[in-house]
Amino acid sequence: MELQQFLYLAAIVVFAVACRTFDNRFLQKLGWLAYLGASYLGGYFLTDSHAAGAFGIALWFMLPWLEIVGRVRQLRFPLTSEVKHRFPPSREIFPDLDELSKETEAAGFVEAGDTGWKWSETDHFMRLFYHSEMRTQASIALAQQGLYSFSYVSLTSRTQEGVTFTTTNYPFAPTMQFSPQHRMNRHVYAESMDQLVEAHQAFLAKNEVTDQLAELDTEELSNYIERDMSAQIDHNITIGVIEPAGEGVFRYSWRGCFYLWFQVVKDMIRV
Repeated sequence: MELQQFLYLAAIVVFAVACRTFDNRFLQKLGWLAYLGASYLGGYFLTDSHAAGAFGIALWFMLPWLEIVGRVRQLRFPLTSEVKHRFPPSREIFPDLDELSKETEAAGFVEAGDTGWKWSETDHFMRLFYHSEMRTQASIALAQQGLYSFSYVSLTSRTQEGVTFTTTNYPFAPTMQFSPQHRMNRHVYAESMDQLVEAHQAFLAKNEVTDQLAELDTEELSNYIERDMSAQIDHNITIGVIEPAGEGVFRYSWRGCFYLWFQVVKDMIRV
């Protein structure tokens, strides 16, 4: 690789890193495209072959598959998880909890308690709220695995016929399919609770269920979540995404591994 080619490549990488530091999804997408461009040019400059450049891009999409087959396929997950009262994490672990709680209450929701569960290696904490007029549950969640953690907010309404509608800013693609009775609306770029509420109301209106919502028992919110998770696991066993792997546990099937890989690739393209 010549010095001039190396400088071109370094400039693109620096540009990509700079774009990814901005809190703007368009600049972040531009940074991701710059990474792909740098990968292509790196392969091309080293071999003077467009095929090597294309292989450099393909590596980005092959690495998740190696992670899924080499690690995720070997993991075992519980078929049932008990959702029960949890004390909130410390301020050091979840510094945004108080601010998000105040924002949720300002939107008209009333706090209904803290809950959580453990799913394989991941601890989930969730603070629940309820808005009686909108008949909508709000949840502020933190998922923690070792030193890595992320938070998200969800709004959930349930119809009298038993269909669940959820709007969330959960940052990743779902790792399993939702049951036929659970409709999901991802609004990843919501920057406030008001935006999430607006998106959820529009979601309900689009599905023409605004006047069909059931009033929820605030004492049963944790049980609703537990039933949703059980229904999701049962559905994914039925369609073959996951499979029993011993007493009380399941693993991802090969079909499930491909499903996870497609989900990761979709997120990579979206970002």
